[in-house]
Amino acid sequence: MEGPYTYRVLRYVHDVGTAEFINVGVVVASCDAPCVAAKFNTDYRRAKGAFPSLETEIFLARMTRLQACLDAIDAARCSEVRAREGMSIEGLIRCVLPLEDSALHWSPTGSGIGGPLAATLQLLYERFVTRHDSRRGR
Repeated sequence: MEGPYTYRVLRYVHDVGTAEFINVGVVVASCDAPCVAAKFNTDYRRAKGAFPSLETEIFLARMTRLQACLDAIDAARCSEVRAREGMSIEGLIRCVLPLEDSALHWSPTGSGIGGPLAATLQLLYERFVTRHDSRRGR
């Protein structure tokens, strides 16, 4: 069954002065149900290729922490957050993932109509995060 969703892409900005970035994750939320899903890139090779001075251990720790935070949100927690923060994905992200790191920035919110949340997440992840990965498809 198809339903509306919103999403945001997480960008890693290595140098805020140049504002160059690489997409490193996606969060998607159902508009019809208290559901949220996320996927963050834990393969640092593409980011390291773009930004050779990337500290890989720190990058991996950030991505792993973000994944664990979003994976821990069940329907009850999502409902609680939405009751307090509103229905927007921005409120959900802000409440559960307060980012203190100036290297991580969220894209503007996008939206669409899709199938199951897990399948929608995978499609968005492939489109925005791994689309230009040289190892994709191998």
